[in-house]
Amino acid sequence: MPRSPAFNTITRAAAPALDTSGVPVPEDALAAPTSEGLISAAMTLWPQGAAWGSPDGEAVPLTDPLARFTRVLLDPFVRLYARAWSLVREATVGGVQELLPDWEAEYGLPERCFIGEQSTSQRITALARKVRADAINHPEEFVRLALDYGFEIEIEEPAIFECGFSECGGYHAVGSWTEETYWIVRVKDAAISYFECGVSECGHDPLFAVGEAEQILCLLRQMAPAWTLPVLEPWVTLAVLATPDGSVLTDPYGNALAVPVNV
Repeated sequence: MPRSPAFNTITRAAAPALDTSGVPVPEDALAAPTSEGLISAAMTLWPQGAAWGSPDGEAVPLTDPLARFTRVLLDPFVRLYARAWSLVREATVGGVQELLPDWEAEYGLPERCFIGEQSTSQRITALARKVRADAINHPEEFVRLALDYGFEIEIEEPAIFECGFSECGGYHAVGSWTEETYWIVRVKDAAISYFECGVSECGHDPLFAVGEAEQILCLLRQMAPAWTLPVLEPWVTLAVLATPDGSVLTDPYGNALAVPVNV
């Protein structure tokens, strides 16, 4: 995305979702066997002869008592093969279920930034990212990272005013180049609580807190490039003022008038 000479760079779009399917697991007839699927082959293991219901080499009918008895004998093997195949799938991220806690312990998950329960899908996505060791460098990748944990964010990258490039009256601020090491994160629907006189306790309650948004900020700071520092800012939604008939109100210069609706 080319830099704007007037506005800071704001990223809302997310990178494509992480594919956790992995390599397709091969399957065969014993991956999910059934008694009906194995009965024909199992009947050939019995001796042949009239005493076994197969005179002159005839096939034993599947409704024969011996066939019904064979189905009973096959049932433990059906469960055994299905269980063994499910354990084989546990060796890949795409098939992990029961061994998910062991995988997480191996890769240092779940992330210490988060408290409370996470969905299985979120845990598997975080594990897949760790196993693949995907680099997270672009702002869109950070937006995707937040989405994977259930947070919708936007990222603003401040730009310092540059002679010969920046436009007067734009959003490029005058200051030290070190201000560009910060990038602003806004979390949609984040609840903000402020210190209240007579209610809050000095030395214990912060001047303000952003609730669960602090969890994603913790992860972003952990994953951000070493020379940068993400900081939180309220997500402000603006609504354009209009008359009852739908006409947009504007200032003398033709700019639409807007007011914040979520503060």
